[in-house]
Amino acid sequence: MAHAETKTTSRRLLALLGAAVLLAALVAIAPRQADSAPLRVVVLGQTPNTPPPSCPGKYDAAGNPLVECSAEGHVTGFQSVADGIARPYEAPFEGKIVAWSITLSKPSTVKSKSTTDEVGFFNDFFGSPSQARIGILRPVEGSKPPQYKLVRQSPIEILDPYFGTTPIFALDHPLTVLKGQVVALTIPTWAPMFALTGEGNNWRGSRLPGHCVDRPDLQSGHPQQGVGKIKTYGCYYSDARLLYTATLVKKP
Repeated sequence: MAHAETKTTSRRLLALLGAAVLLAALVAIAPRQADSAPLRVVVLGQTPNTPPPSCPGKYDAAGNPLVECSAEGHVTGFQSVADGIARPYEAPFEGKIVAWSITLSKPSTVKSKSTTDEVGFFNDFFGSPSQARIGILRPVEGSKPPQYKLVRQSPIEILDPYFGTTPIFALDHPLTVLKGQVVALTIPTWAPMFALTGEGNNWRGSRLPGHCVDRPDLQSGHPQQGVGKIKTYGCYYSDARLLYTATLVKKP
């Protein structure tokens, strides 16, 4: 996690519309055959209470942060606990991930007495533009600290046009997920989808133990983007939430 310091297109609109239509259709469709079960749809990561994302921050007249703007970058991660619910991104059955969403804050781009250029800070710290994708992880049995193998991933999405909103990205090629696999969020650069919370929100990140919070470790980190590769998830963060969801449709 990094804090800000003192110092779009028609295609996408069509994608959002298509996602809404697709999700509505999935909920409404039920096979007509008597021996068939209806489709089952689950939104992984959705909880009764979703905290607002951090940003923009607030600063006093001397430029000291009163409320910090936080974001994550150079990492793949997933919640171990969200709003008190354990394993919220673990697939309960085999199916397809057909869409995913991300709740984004709106970091400031203006430097003034009460604000700072948060977008500029994160761009300098992690690189630009803001980006994210989802990946399907398979746990490596018996590994400690836990390791995961990346088996599939979605295309990268540019997030800057959606700051301050919750876009839904429909997948042209849905991702197969097996029971027990985990849907993680991958952030190649940075993303303002981070919330500092109280108890009941913990997440794992793809960093080595002992390299979880220092500035050099955050900047030099590498998210898990090599399909077929295994990575250690040695950092466990408390009282924080990655704000994304994934829509899973059960295999008929």
